[in-house]
Amino acid sequence: MKKIFSIILFSILSISTLWAGPLYLEGADQLSFDGYNTDAQVLTGNVRFRHDNSRMFCDRANFYEQRNLMDAFGNVRIVKDSVTIYGDRLHYNGNTKMARMKGRVRVVSKQMTLETDSLDFDQENNIGYYYTGGKIHDQESVLTSVKSEMNFKTNLFTFRENVVLTNPTFILKAPALKYNSQQKTAYFIAPTNILYNNETKIHTEDGWYNTNTEDSKLIKNASVRQPNGQNLKADTILYNKKTGLATAFSHIQMIDSAQQMTVYGNYGTFQKDGKEGFVNKQAYMAEYSSKDTLFLHAEVFRTQPDSTFQKLRALGNVRFYRFDLQGKCDSLIYNTRDSIMNMYSNPVIWTDSTQLMGDFIQLYQKNKRPSLISVTGWALGISQSDSIRFDQLAGKTLKAYIDSSVIYKVEVIGNAKTVYNAREDDGTLIGVNTAESEMLTIHMRNKRINRIVMMPSSNGVLYPEEQLPEDKKYLPRFVWLDNIRPKQMSDIFLKFEPEKKDKKRRK
Repeated sequence: MKKIFSIILFSILSISTLWAGPLYLEGADQLSFDGYNTDAQVLTGNVRFRHDNSRMFCDRANFYEQRNLMDAFGNVRIVKDSVTIYGDRLHYNGNTKMARMKGRVRVVSKQMTLETDSLDFDQENNIGYYYTGGKIHDQESVLTSVKSEMNFKTNLFTFRENVVLTNPTFILKAPALKYNSQQKTAYFIAPTNILYNNETKIHTEDGWYNTNTEDSKLIKNASVRQPNGQNLKADTILYNKKTGLATAFSHIQMIDSAQQMTVYGNYGTFQKDGKEGFVNKQAYMAEYSSKDTLFLHAEVFRTQPDSTFQKLRALGNVRFYRFDLQGKCDSLIYNTRDSIMNMYSNPVIWTDSTQLMGDFIQLYQKNKRPSLISVTGWALGISQSDSIRFDQLAGKTLKAYIDSSVIYKVEVIGNAKTVYNAREDDGTLIGVNTAESEMLTIHMRNKRINRIVMMPSSNGVLYPEEQLPEDKKYLPRFVWLDNIRPKQMSDIFLKFEPEKKDKKRRK
């Protein structure tokens, strides 16, 4: 059995040697034989070998012709096609076409230069390996790593352990990376961090980046962080640093840490270092500057720069929810400069048991908390007195002043009207008071009306409930919209047809 195994092994070696081809000695200044190793030819001075389409040069070599091997020393050089490998020592196996170069190794091609201490080179497949650290550089970039596999046929190199790629505009760091030197493209195969101009920070775990065009595709935990505190996250980001344009897909988060707000969605485009943006598809915003987060939904969000601040435009089916404040409209503009929320087209705000509506609403904030709601263009305020009765006031302008999420004063200016359910201290209904004046002020205490001041003074009329005329029960355009009020965060995504709501308005 042992003899048979030896014959098979000898046959395999013979066939591989035949396929690989012999290692030819082209010349040397001097040839001698090693007295201790009669199998070795000792070559010195201008030594030259040829193997298939590769040529090898050195100062001195031991040539084992029968075994198709050679060891080279001093100014070693391998030339194959457009690749030249330099080093101090070389062990070359002509049967396997494997070259092992050591000592000040350099690999030079048209596209790049490699420097390392030790290199294994597969002549058959034109692939090089290093395991003890190396540096690759071209005209613009320098890449270092501990290990590498370099395919000079495809120009695709794989690097592992402490990979660092530097360029005049960025620094890339990763535990592993693939790089195509001809296409100038890096392929991300592990968590990767890129720093542009010591400002923009990019993170991804998959994708690619072209160092020439500066186009990139970031996949898996992708993010682009700007120096102004803005951070774009998404499942996939297409980004070009030259133009500053980014397109994001799925699970988008546009985070503004300076303004303490985040816009979410599933599709968006961003430009000018994240200052201008567009987000839609299940889009919503979370504003977390106070202890109670404000959630706001719209069909489309647009962000625009305003000096060092941001202007956010919300368009289509706008609805927002916070524990102490809810609202809806068709379009909204929020400016972080003055923390004013401008609501357009059928705007409504609810706070506690009060509903405010009109042609245009502005919500002012102080210290990140609502401080004033201003309603203009036939402003109407409604407060639920009980399950079937409503206190109402209306006018050209209505201002509701808020402290600690509670309305403590309401002013109505211009053609002020009111319908008020007067009650005893124990809550018993006395009657319904209707009044008109040019201006009125309502002072609240413990969420109930404490005092009403009208200027000029108005006598008003107090009707027993059963004698209240039908046309006095409700002010013009009255509609109670509690059925569309967001009562929890998820309600901001519900949709209602505007025309259906308008039909309910009382003329």
